[in-house]
Amino acid sequence: MALELCIKGKFTTDPSAEDFGRAFDGAPDPKGWYLVLDNEDDGSNIEVTARPEGTYHVTADDGHREGHPARPFTADQAKAALLKYRASEPGWREAFTWESDDEEDEKEENSLPAAKRSSEPPTWAVAIVIASFTLVVITGYVLSATDISLGDSDFFYVGLIFLPMAVLFVVAVIAKLLEVKRAAGWSTAVGRIVKSHTAAAHRRSAGEATAVKTMPAAEYEFSVGGHKIKGNRIGIGGDSGGADTEATLRRYTVGAAVTVYYDPANPKNCVLERGVPEGIGKGLAIIVGFVIALVGVVYWLATGAPRLVEHHYPHANVPVVIIAASMGVLMLLFFIASWMLSRRVADWPLVQGTVLSSGTEKVEKHSDGRRSVTFAPAIEYAYRVNDVDYVSRQVKLGVTMSASQSYAAGVASRYPKGAAINVHYDPANPSNAALENPVGTRWFLLGVAAALFALAAHQAGAFS
Repeated sequence: MALELCIKGKFTTDPSAEDFGRAFDGAPDPKGWYLVLDNEDDGSNIEVTARPEGTYHVTADDGHREGHPARPFTADQAKAALLKYRASEPGWREAFTWESDDEEDEKEENSLPAAKRSSEPPTWAVAIVIASFTLVVITGYVLSATDISLGDSDFFYVGLIFLPMAVLFVVAVIAKLLEVKRAAGWSTAVGRIVKSHTAAAHRRSAGEATAVKTMPAAEYEFSVGGHKIKGNRIGIGGDSGGADTEATLRRYTVGAAVTVYYDPANPKNCVLERGVPEGIGKGLAIIVGFVIALVGVVYWLATGAPRLVEHHYPHANVPVVIIAASMGVLMLLFFIASWMLSRRVADWPLVQGTVLSSGTEKVEKHSDGRRSVTFAPAIEYAYRVNDVDYVSRQVKLGVTMSASQSYAAGVASRYPKGAAINVHYDPANPSNAALENPVGTRWFLLGVAAALFALAAHQAGAFS
């Protein structure tokens, strides 16, 4: 019988009777004291949590069902139950009332869906986003049906188009901050990790091929008021995976005792981490800074750039010069970023992976009432780094591969299902991986940038 004792996160293998006595001595802190005695052979355990009035809430699990005493235990009763359990005496179960299999199955069936529903956006947030879309439609209709003039500027219409996206971002941030604030007052319980693994999250945006991201997934169970509850949310903001995937799984290994934060009004709304995700402030600052810089650049291109071009090139085709030069700068920046990334990728380590599926995927795009159809290779592969499993669909790093069906099928044919493959992965973020390093792509970007600069110079009259 392999026993392990956990007292407030400190583990003792094969504990003695003296270990139990020391655990209860010294009036444990009722706000955070807990004890878990585990039998690793059969999955059974006894959990003891200190109550403010000096008694103890005790929960037993025989590996199949959960048991609870008729009333809270005293310290002597709790120690006696632990000693009987440690000695494998058949009578240790007699102190508990055990759930029937039907009750257990019902709790298993209902716990996880409720946890998923708790992560859905609040009604007020959905209403605000819908209202912003409605406002854009109504405003556009009113302006088109009346003679209201907004001058020669198109900034109002551009702002109107981007309004719903800005509202969506702001509402999402506010909703999460409010949830973090509410969670600060949630109750706590001792829980246990029952599953810890990675999961492949498939996402597909309109006009894009399906992308796969590896996410950490942890399931845990805890007891509230004599009822076992299961949860699967790690944090308030959700776990985005990425570079933190391995660290998250290391924190939540199977069998580990954890502190679960739960809403007293709905214990199925629970998380393991209730604070603001680390780095979110820095991330928001970067996004806001980028948006401000983008708005500033667009404003200058619309107001200052025309005067500058006209001053130096009076006969220039001003709109074409500005657009071509701007796109040239953008392509040049992409070239520099691609060149730097390609040099880094050349030093990435290789690991052997396996192709899980191989085929093509149809990609439909709609623009100005027109529909275009292309095909992308759909190659999903698995690989393992530092004992953590990852899944990806990225073939060429940082390159979207979408063309004719024959091209996509040709790429897929190089990676048949079940084939062993070499996977390049980022050692700082193993979830970022690719099968190929697109060396030639960056020179294409440089050629496009040069062509755009040449077009801008020609339209400015520099060759006249």
